[in-house]
Order: sequence, then C-alpha cells, then structure tokens
Amino acid sequence: MKANTGVAIAAGGVAVLCGGVASAQDFEGDVPPSYLRSPLAAPANALEIGLNLGYAQGFGDIGSERRLRDVSGPGAGVGVKLVYRAVPGVGLGLTSSYEQYMAPGAERRGSDVRGMTLGGEASFHLAPFERVDPVISLGSGYRALWTGAAAPGARGDTVTHGIELARLQAVIDVRMSESVALGPSVGGGLNLFLWENTGMRGREVPGRRLNSFVFAGLEGRFDLGGQRVREVVQIARGR
Repeated sequence: MKANTGVAIAAGGVAVLCGGVASAQDFEGDVPPSYLRSPLAAPANALEIGLNLGYAQGFGDIGSERRLRDVSGPGAGVGVKLVYRAVPGVGLGLTSSYEQYMAPGAERRGSDVRGMTLGGEASFHLAPFERVDPVISLGSGYRALWTGAAAPGARGDTVTHGIELARLQAVIDVRMSESVALGPSVGGGLNLFLWENTGMRGREVPGRRLNSFVFAGLEGRFDLGGQRVREVVQIARGR
C-alpha cells in the first residue's frame, strides 16, 4: 500500500513538473520585447510641436572690433518648433529661440544680454518606429543679439543681427507614446553678423567674422492629428 502510494505521488510530481516545463516553454515564445525595444506606430501627415530648454553660449568674434566673450557669457535658452511631419522619417518646419546671457566682467554687471533666432529646418528621424529614435535636424535663418547699457549715461543699447548660415542639432528621442517624445539635445549654429544698431544709428559690422552659438538641454515633441502608421516589413519570396 505504501509502495503504491509512493508510486502515485512520484507520478503526480513528474506530471506536474512536465506540465510546468511545457508551460514555461510556451511562455518563452510569447515573451514581449523590453520597453525600449518594443516598436511603435509613427506619426505621418501630422503637426509636430517641439519645445526645448537648456544651456547656451556663444564663441568667436562678432567683427574686428568686438568679441562675443566681451559681450556675453554663458546663459540659458528656450526654443519652439512648428513642424509638418509628412512621413514618419522626415519633417519640415519653422523654428524660433530666445536666450538670456550673463554679462561678462564686473564693469558690465547689471547689463542685459539677450539673443533670438528665427528660421526653418528639416528633421530626419533615423528610427521612427522604435522607442529610441535619433533625430538629426539641419536649418538656417536669422540671428540677433541685443545688449543693454550697463549704467545710465553709458553707450546705448545695441542690436547686432545677421544670418544663421547653418544649424545642426541632434536629439535622442525616447518615445513615451505614439505622439509624445522627450530626450537630450545638443546642437550649434554658424553665424555671420552683418549690421549693428545703437540707438538711432546703424552701420555694417566692421571686419565681419564667423562665430558660433552652442546649445545643450532637453527637447520634447508632441504630434497632433494625422495618422499613426506601422512599419511595413517586406518578406522576400523564395523561388
């Protein structure tokens, strides 16, 4: 009797173990990909709004008479983008940014230094159907730098402005949903200031020089309207 009971218990244990192994094998075939590797539908024919915030600073010479480091120090900037994303991998739109800089040197303490840009750009999504989507943007436009007088009676406010010849930006979009992404951003632009206005007086910038402004921070994207399309995978047919 005890032997029969032992055999029955052993047989039951083997049956349970085999069932557990079979269940585990079945589950392994259905294990979902990790969060960062799970694919997503991508926006198409959509309006995309981009917002960024971070560190900004200029380098180089405005012209033969002024250097950027004598006018502005490090600062912070905010930007906004309005982009038409026709297909998942490409977007075209308008960009604008505003920057507030520290005035360098004790003699300029209390002065106000601001910058702004307005232009256009093309953005290229390298992995639009993935959770992690690197984005490269190329653009150009207009740039202005406004410097306020440090003290009453000093030289008046000066607006220096010209062309942002080229701007390159890289963003690592981490997509939280099909329509929302957030990620680190870094970029820079190559500029040529052409004119400066002080009070009612204006002139060309003497000895114009190329200079650059860099930016590093965070950027968010929000897609509105349009469609959310899945990646089409073509399977080759054997002969």
